[in-house]
Amino acid sequence: MHTGGGTDGTGVGATVGVATALDELKSRGSALLVVGSVPEEVYARVSGCMLGDSSENRRRVVVEGGESPEVRFTDVDRWTPEWTRVFRWDADPRRSAAAESRGNGSDSGRSVGPDTGPNGPGIGRTNDRGSAPAPGSGRIDGYADAAVTVDGPAAKLGVEVGTAISELSEFAGGLGPAELRVAFDCTTSLLSAYDEPTAFRFLHVLANNIRRVDGMGHVRLPKPLDDETTRLLAPLFDAVVELRLDGTEPQQRWHFRDADVTSEWLPVDEPPA
Repeated sequence: MHTGGGTDGTGVGATVGVATALDELKSRGSALLVVGSVPEEVYARVSGCMLGDSSENRRRVVVEGGESPEVRFTDVDRWTPEWTRVFRWDADPRRSAAAESRGNGSDSGRSVGPDTGPNGPGIGRTNDRGSAPAPGSGRIDGYADAAVTVDGPAAKLGVEVGTAISELSEFAGGLGPAELRVAFDCTTSLLSAYDEPTAFRFLHVLANNIRRVDGMGHVRLPKPLDDETTRLLAPLFDAVVELRLDGTEPQQRWHFRDADVTSEWLPVDEPPA
């Protein structure tokens, strides 16, 4: 990949290429893989930026494994179901395979997304929602009421996420480019509960569900860029965002797949341009 920087003029071209690549992702829908082992607070800051600020209308879906640091939701000012959905999910490896098998035994329900089938985790199939309000700290107005816990296999989580995306699109009367922002934190839990092909299919369908409404989503994988799992999952995504600590300073670097361009290392609060 081409990288930014340098003193021979190539850095200018790379910078323009990065800005163009980011604009393209915003205009046509995209999914990002966020990698690197950094403190939770650092990831929360990055995720908060990717979820969008309050200067424009944003509809958001967040899938988390536990209560997120408050900084993640600083710019969220609308917590009603028409605007924001928060799901908590933590797969139990001892029961997920059996639950998945039982869940795949029935094909009943309406389809709300692509790529569903008896062999995949099934984002897009519907069943009884059955979600109960999750306990919250109340530190952020509206967060405790918005967060629900999803108990059960990945298929059930997939149903919730696929349905939420479709419902938000219906509420909006059709979503504009980058109006929908999606965050998925549970890749580690997914990989611990299921084999790699199943996790791959789940994330493949999730990414496609985001793209079909021109949304922008990001998926967390706390692994190095050169890790085997990162290399396995990276082709599913339009870009890989690499996080690191430079001393005490958190930084990010963007690798755009189709544009074949990489940004310089940047502060986490500064988008590539």
